[in-house]
Amino acid sequence: MNASSAYAEASERPADTADPRVTTADRIRESGYALQRGCFLDEEVRAIRSHIDAYVQQAHPGIVYEDDSRLIRGIHGPHLYDAFFADMVSDPRFLATAEQFLGERCYVHQFKINMKQRMNGQAWPWHQDYIYWKNGDGIENPDLLNVAMLLNDVDMLHGPLCFIPRSHTGGDLSEDPDRSGDWRQDLSKDLTYQVGHGAVDRLIRDNGIEFITGKAGDVVFFDPLLAHCSSTNLSPQDRVLLIVTYNAVSNAPRPGHHRIRPEFLCARDFTPL
Repeated sequence: MNASSAYAEASERPADTADPRVTTADRIRESGYALQRGCFLDEEVRAIRSHIDAYVQQAHPGIVYEDDSRLIRGIHGPHLYDAFFADMVSDPRFLATAEQFLGERCYVHQFKINMKQRMNGQAWPWHQDYIYWKNGDGIENPDLLNVAMLLNDVDMLHGPLCFIPRSHTGGDLSEDPDRSGDWRQDLSKDLTYQVGHGAVDRLIRDNGIEFITGKAGDVVFFDPLLAHCSSTNLSPQDRVLLIVTYNAVSNAPRPGHHRIRPEFLCARDFTPL
């Protein structure tokens, strides 16, 4: 996605704040997330969806399926195998906010597309992302940022992302797993690390919840310690969500970490973008 592409020509709507002095990074630090409407044009979204459709027609590492089915649950690491997605991670609409939030140059730790297919796309239970990168990849600090783009219009029936605002300030809320799964369990509906019911109850009573509904092309930035979930997609349309995770270069995984996961989950190249 270079500067001459159609992507770079889209104009962003004003941020969802009454005070123009408050940056997107400020809002992420305060609430744990920030939603920006209309970041990408309809034609850009169509181009991305078209590339996804073509990508899954070939065998690639990192494609995982829903339990007991051949429905694709997620695509991981497409930027490693496809130039279109490799260009996309440098789009200034993603990268500028990541660098502002992290305060330094960054690289892509992970790139995934959660497919959440119509009528059968399964849930993601309450969890925080950072615990997977800490325990699975050897990343010592939560100095990362998720950037997620809606590739379909999303309402409540689609199983939208659900955030607990300000839950990122509570540190690691994850319970110890009942069993030691491999990386595939980290991507399933039965996640390895989950936030316990008691913690979720307390956090919701204190902070409420926020569902991320909106239009295709909307983008939400969120902290890796933010507690979130999503329910099953019961709608007759897919709910495709593209997520790029940026990590500060100074926060790269520890060398030789014993549980290092496949490259499509844990980057090996820490060259700044």
